[in-house]
Amino acid sequence: MGQLGFGFGGGARSEKDVLRASEEELWLDADPHELFVGAQRLEVYLSESGLGWVLRLATLLKGLDYSAFVRSYQPIGRRALHPRIMLGLVVYGIINRQWSLRGLEGLARRDVGAWWVCGGHQPDHSTVGKFIQLHAEFLSEEFFVELVKRLMTKLRLTPGTVAADGTVIEAAASDYRLLRAEAMIEAARAAQAAADTSSSNEELARKAQAAQHAASIAHQRLRLRQRHGHPGSIQLSPIEPEAAVQLGKNGLMRPSYKPTVMVHECGLIVGQHVDPSSERKALKPMLEQHAAAFGQMPATVLLDAGFASLPVLALMVENNIDVLCPTGRATSEHSWERRAGREGMYPKQAFQYVAERDVYGCPGGRELIYERRKVDGFGRRYRLYRGTRCGDCVLRERCTESRYGRPLKRYEGEELKEALAQVLRQPAARATYLRRSGIVEPCFAELRERQGLKRFHRRGLRSVRVEFALHCIAFNLKKAVHLFILWLRFPPASWHLFHAAFVFAPAD
Repeated sequence: MGQLGFGFGGGARSEKDVLRASEEELWLDADPHELFVGAQRLEVYLSESGLGWVLRLATLLKGLDYSAFVRSYQPIGRRALHPRIMLGLVVYGIINRQWSLRGLEGLARRDVGAWWVCGGHQPDHSTVGKFIQLHAEFLSEEFFVELVKRLMTKLRLTPGTVAADGTVIEAAASDYRLLRAEAMIEAARAAQAAADTSSSNEELARKAQAAQHAASIAHQRLRLRQRHGHPGSIQLSPIEPEAAVQLGKNGLMRPSYKPTVMVHECGLIVGQHVDPSSERKALKPMLEQHAAAFGQMPATVLLDAGFASLPVLALMVENNIDVLCPTGRATSEHSWERRAGREGMYPKQAFQYVAERDVYGCPGGRELIYERRKVDGFGRRYRLYRGTRCGDCVLRERCTESRYGRPLKRYEGEELKEALAQVLRQPAARATYLRRSGIVEPCFAELRERQGLKRFHRRGLRSVRVEFALHCIAFNLKKAVHLFILWLRFPPASWHLFHAAFVFAPAD
């Protein structure tokens, strides 16, 4: 290796130096300090124009580790734009409600903030698209976790209280082209038959493969619906079958996905995941992301009633996490009186289980006794209890329509829900739980209203996950810009007092 310095007066370079040099030579980079707007340096122009936050954003981006991106590039051919430039343009665009590839290309050409982030480079739409596609898996998981870990270290955050919640975001599919599951299965058969008759036609083979994938999803969801005991069929989008047709925030049924976030009490997103329709299924992946970033699980998790289920509570017990989660829907955040059940009937929460006697006490002062063990359609065991003196009860009309008395199912692990309900009766627990909306709701307000994420723009669950991860990365970097200012003025322990103000505060 000593010969590398022969004749150039620089002395011999070590192998480590050579590898570092070759890695640096892999990228196209530029110094934004050499950019001018007229006769004024660009950084001065940004500071005087109220865009100083762009300078701080670029500083944050420069401090991130991009070494993992190297394994996706070849050390031959033309040099690629530095990953910091590409990621910076995407993040800057999302913050400014520009998420399309053409929109990002336009920003790089005409926006002074994008000039600073990109160092004067102007990536076109195809370059941006290839970057996202090439690093999709890494951006949606590993890079997101590494970003949280780095910000956590710089801001001296510790695992504390987190809040999780999900929302519904429309998919990139039209509701006018929905098909019933049976029609989609039949279309898959026809597409496969057409492909079989012309085996050399690659286009027909591709369409048949896509149709088979959609039919497989339709089969699975039909079986799941039948297990739930629901009659009828379901609808799916033939071009976006992984999306579930569900009720959105606008009250309309549309093909949609359900992204879920876990937010630290300081306001940073520390976990994110997208599932077609379930926020409960996102909880375990988000906890794993939190553990990867912080080295341990959160101390307390605040969840709304949509998460209340025995598997979720068992997951919290397994990981030794304190959880506050109403086991039924209350009339409001400040009223803990449970809503009435179906058609005004008393809900299950109105019945008190007495463990010493293995009976349920009912609102009418009578008892439901154990009848027998049973198994539901999902293979879950439960004990059936039934009222024996319901015939002359004055509350019968609000309790049951069965002539055999009110039935109640007690599943294995039901004591977890009862213990949680007991905890939530304590004033201190209620006060802590009421922080949930203040921690997590501003996040969705920022994603929807500031970033404009009201509809996904990429198709397929894999692409939707990386799109949502990029929105969360942009959210965290913008939030970190504010938190670093807050960190200089106040101790981290007091940040929750300023959380709502800093989420929507201007950057300067």
